[in-house]
Amino acid sequence: MQSSDLLEAIWRGDIACAEDSDGGARLGAILDALVPMRRIGLARGGPGAGVQILPEQTELLPALALGDVIEEELAVEAPQGALVMILDQAALRPGAGNAARAGLAGRLVGELLIDAVQRGLFPIEHETEALYLMAQGYDALAHSPEMARLGLMPAPFRIGLATALASLWTGAVVRGSEPDALLCGPQFLNSPRLRDYLCALDASFVPPAAGCATADLVRFAPEARTHDAWLREIGQRVDAVLRHARSAQDETAREG
Repeated sequence: MQSSDLLEAIWRGDIACAEDSDGGARLGAILDALVPMRRIGLARGGPGAGVQILPEQTELLPALALGDVIEEELAVEAPQGALVMILDQAALRPGAGNAARAGLAGRLVGELLIDAVQRGLFPIEHETEALYLMAQGYDALAHSPEMARLGLMPAPFRIGLATALASLWTGAVVRGSEPDALLCGPQFLNSPRLRDYLCALDASFVPPAAGCATADLVRFAPEARTHDAWLREIGQRVDAVLRHARSAQDETAREG
């Protein structure tokens, strides 16, 4: 969605606060646990609806920040440094249920991780590994007891996460397609076929050893950090795991 299209959608009234609905509030509680940061949840109806994430300081026009437009046009507080999440209004309809919310949460997390990588948070030769590790960590977190208490269903969360990853790695997931077989099988990121595919896609990709990515890699204390602060912290965590993995590989090579 281009900035001008987003601005026009706000002016037309196609965008509203997402958490005004029961479904939006339940999704908000899940996202607060998965990615605890200053966040603005919006819902969009009409053509062009989907999933989009943008920092509140994004300029829609020169010197016109998204956060300022949200406060002026929607009467929604836009904290400095917040992340704006724009969702398809249809996904928040009454009665959508836990499975729909979990799938949407997985898609949002996947888009957030891809955005982090594309911002240059990691060296280009380690981008695929970093994204793979973060996705593994979130898949583990989705299976945790604390997320179950919030009503997050891990299977549809994984499908939503896989859908986002496929947009970067394999192409759109269509039931029965090759991307579907690679990413949406029961093994998910642990699939040998997927690992082989990523090695062919990115010559610098080294499949992380088992146990490198746990839920603790992406589990954050519940505080109102900025999007930039979240990026810095998760970047430091993943970089530490990557450095440790490279050291272990070098040690194994020397012993061999």
